[in-house]
Amino acid sequence: MELQASLFFWILIFLLYLLFSLLIKPKLWCNCEICSAYLTLSWSKQFNNLCDWYTHSLKNSPSKTIHIHVLRNTITANPENIEYMLKTKFHNFPKGKPFSIILGDFLGRGIFNVDGDSWKFQKNMASMELGKTSTCCYVFDIINFEIKTRLVPLLSKQDQALDLQDVFKRKLIVSLVKTRS
Repeated sequence: MELQASLFFWILIFLLYLLFSLLIKPKLWCNCEICSAYLTLSWSKQFNNLCDWYTHSLKNSPSKTIHIHVLRNTITANPENIEYMLKTKFHNFPKGKPFSIILGDFLGRGIFNVDGDSWKFQKNMASMELGKTSTCCYVFDIINFEIKTRLVPLLSKQDQALDLQDVFKRKLIVSLVKTRS
């Protein structure tokens, strides 16, 4: 009799534990198609990298938005949502401490790594400088000169393979250096 009571007690404790653990703990994953594909890496059979899978999923989504519950992330390519986040209610979407800490050494305290008043101040300063007609004309002249004197002759060479990404990167660096001096 004592053995049955003890066994009943432990079974009851175990069932209560299961009940509470199911009710209290949030689910670590859901059964949706996106989360299943993410967790099982089934997307890797069809796509070379995660970004291609995201792009495919966003294109196929009627709202151009996907939710990856296991990451607690929402990814959107919906222009209305993007405008809402970047323009209408920008202050509701801070970068946050993790972003600033991780990229702090690389980005410093510049416009790409700050929030709030500091961001507004830096945005206004950049807009004033970059919006000047003289700055725009100067940058246009430099880029126009680079295209006519260096890029067009380089592209006109026949029977030669050319890495355009490398060429554009070098031209950008040259243009930036010229605009700074």
